[in-house]
Amino acid sequence: MRILVLEPYYGGSHRAVLDGLLDRLDVEYDLLTLPPRKWKWRMRGSAITMAAQARTLDQEFQADPPELPAIGSKRWDLVYASTFVNLAEFYGLAGPAVAGVPSIVYFHENQLIYPARHEEEWDYQFPLTNITSALMADLCLFNTHYNLDGFVAEIPGFIRKFPDHQPKGIAQEILAKSEVLAPPFDPAPFMNAAVMRTVRPRIVWPHRWEHDKNPESFFAAVGQLANEGLDFEIAVAGQEFRDRPAVFGLAQEALGERLVHFGEPDTPEAYAELLASSAIAVSTAHNEFFGLAMLEAAYAGCYPVVPDRLAYPEIYSGESLYRNDDQLVSLLRSLVLDPPDPGQGRDIAAAYTFDALAPLYRTVFERVANSEER
Repeated sequence: MRILVLEPYYGGSHRAVLDGLLDRLDVEYDLLTLPPRKWKWRMRGSAITMAAQARTLDQEFQADPPELPAIGSKRWDLVYASTFVNLAEFYGLAGPAVAGVPSIVYFHENQLIYPARHEEEWDYQFPLTNITSALMADLCLFNTHYNLDGFVAEIPGFIRKFPDHQPKGIAQEILAKSEVLAPPFDPAPFMNAAVMRTVRPRIVWPHRWEHDKNPESFFAAVGQLANEGLDFEIAVAGQEFRDRPAVFGLAQEALGERLVHFGEPDTPEAYAELLASSAIAVSTAHNEFFGLAMLEAAYAGCYPVVPDRLAYPEIYSGESLYRNDDQLVSLLRSLVLDPPDPGQGRDIAAAYTFDALAPLYRTVFERVANSEER
């Protein structure tokens, strides 16, 4: 099987998942990527760049094809793309290089239910790109039912924004060719990290330092516990950006000696050790389509504490879920006073490793590549 892979936002979890899969699927592939910045411009323009690259690769193939009778006249059996590329534009611009080649588009997220979307007309392009890519693809893969269900549910309302010529049946058409397949993670760093719990229970918050991860609720909760005199410490890990929310600086000053780590760890090994040294991992997110960081923390030995919303109820049991800030404080209080045994969340996370999920990806890729629908 020969695959053309398109990832215009090649960084973070997108890169980690893609690299891990390609290493394990036993396929030939051409990987076209762009650096992970300016995501809006990636969605607007990456199809132009990647179509030109695909045409060049195909020309090289046609000029000097492998001397194998079963290779066929096409360089690729399948196109696998993320939602940062407009798949319909890509196929139109790539032309004969990919004509007749089936495709899968993977939805790590979708712009129809992204909480920070704007209402200005120019921003309509981003959810529309998701929709046209989904219409173009032979199969749409979503990381959670929350992602899929939310996307499909919002399509009719979005279509009604069209001033005229509002197409019918778009949501049903996309749903009919959509499936859910979670993104896997590599457990190796967390298996090798020694679980060395600190004397005081350590609570870790391992997320991007942005408003959609709702750091305000986390710092308010641990601040209340600190005011009660409970004995614990805090680690704040995750990617920091130039324009970080002001609450991080305020919390750094307020938490004082309780704050034992503040910032993104220097290496994956250091990150794994930090998670393994923590007893509790917390999410307070307003936006989460899957949550790899929480699964990694659970695999490393942390007890997961997550809101009862977004994608989390699909993955975690009721004991880990809280419904509001008061319940978050109450759950954290009980866990600090009676720290959980290491590894309680590992069984949950083990279902999402590369060993568990890579064979499922291989099966899906083969099914679509061998389909004769086009």
